[in-house]
Amino acid sequence: MKKFSLLLLIAFKTFAQTPYSPQKLTEIQKAVDAVYAEPFLDTLRCGFFAKSMKTGQILAQHNADSLVSTASCLKLVTSAAALDRWGGDHQFRTGFYTDGEIVDGVVEKNLYLKGYGDPYFLPEILLRAIYHMKALGIREVKGKLIADDSYLVDSENAETNDRAYSAVGGALGFNFNIVNVCVRPGKNLGDTAVVFAEPISKLIKIVNGTKTSDSGTGIGVNHNTTFARYRPDGITISLYGSIGLDEPEFNIFKRVENPTMWTATIVKETMAMYGIPVRGDITKGRMPTDTKLIIDPPSYDLSHIISGVNKWSNNYVAAQLLMVMGAEEFGAPGSDEKGIRVVRKFLDKVGISTKEIIMVDGSGLYDRNQMTTRAQVKMMDYMYKDFRLMPEYVASLSIAGVDGTEKKRFKKKSHKEMNKNARLKVGFLYGVNGLSGYIQTTNKDVVAFSILTNGHGKDYYDTVRQFEDMLVKILYDL
Repeated sequence: MKKFSLLLLIAFKTFAQTPYSPQKLTEIQKAVDAVYAEPFLDTLRCGFFAKSMKTGQILAQHNADSLVSTASCLKLVTSAAALDRWGGDHQFRTGFYTDGEIVDGVVEKNLYLKGYGDPYFLPEILLRAIYHMKALGIREVKGKLIADDSYLVDSENAETNDRAYSAVGGALGFNFNIVNVCVRPGKNLGDTAVVFAEPISKLIKIVNGTKTSDSGTGIGVNHNTTFARYRPDGITISLYGSIGLDEPEFNIFKRVENPTMWTATIVKETMAMYGIPVRGDITKGRMPTDTKLIIDPPSYDLSHIISGVNKWSNNYVAAQLLMVMGAEEFGAPGSDEKGIRVVRKFLDKVGISTKEIIMVDGSGLYDRNQMTTRAQVKMMDYMYKDFRLMPEYVASLSIAGVDGTEKKRFKKKSHKEMNKNARLKVGFLYGVNGLSGYIQTTNKDVVAFSILTNGHGKDYYDTVRQFEDMLVKILYDL
């Protein structure tokens, strides 16, 4: 028995991470200080903090207790609070109800569409609901389609342009409240390019001013040559520029306005497309208490949803999660303010004080969202040490060089060995760069780190990114 215990002890010591010596910690800190000694960084507001997940030691820091704008690195907080509250298997629902009887496949009165803030009410979820209705024998709705969006009230976005990252949220939303504009070349040079929109809807009108050209000639079709104009009855999308004859199809995303009526219209149109017409008009209203549920299809699991938040930095989904947390905890209508109060409870549990974070939304779209790098790493440390949450949380981050927003990160020869060894969340706003996450080092440690940089001009994003990569390389080389 003693011999067996001794073998276990030897095995434990073999696989345990040896603590870093004082000399090694000094060496790491000096390397970080050398990066921040660059005159360019000296004029900016910077924060850096790194901690070993295996030994618990602080490896290096720089202005770690200064509040710095987070940009989308704030999504690490929102997604952590949601995962801690609900767990990875949590699902959201959008309900289809009626206030009448169903006789011979006919819904005799109204169809109510009740939204509960599902951030992933996507085309496949809607089709699942319609398939179930057809399986139940439903073939017609005599009354109106009444949309109830009373469960949430969205706050005004920091930016109100037509880009997808500014999509407006609410209790009822469909397909992230965006239009997916698909562009592909025509058959021959000079042909008008093929342009179509998803979803299919009378709400969307396309003005196609594009041409098919030789590759590399003319002004390419992109976000800057595609414009959305919002009408009371829908959206007009105008495209100009050219696409090369041999170029593949690509997508341009534009947000919609009035998400409740957008969602209800798409639902009605899709139901008709699959043989269940709604005879009445679409209106907004509160659902009575005596309605009967027809179907409430579940969303994807939260573990899948937070991957969309962190890998692709989806502002809409992060905002939805925050508001739904608020509605569930403090009652409808959910709001940013109520959601932030819920997140505050999570941060108290983690040990992050109100002096270490200022939170005004769930996505980081406002530059008033600020956090210290020490606090951000403290939160990531908390999530990493909770086995119930860690696998889903870490997996939600972009894998450097592989997927998400950081698919092209560390592709240069000087940093290529870090591919697949880092799980990252990036943040960008005007004058704000952020990079936070975990990296597995050459000695098989896992280091949580946060790098936040504020105050540079828009022409210096790539420069700041190079400094970030230098700091991550210091950690990788441990």
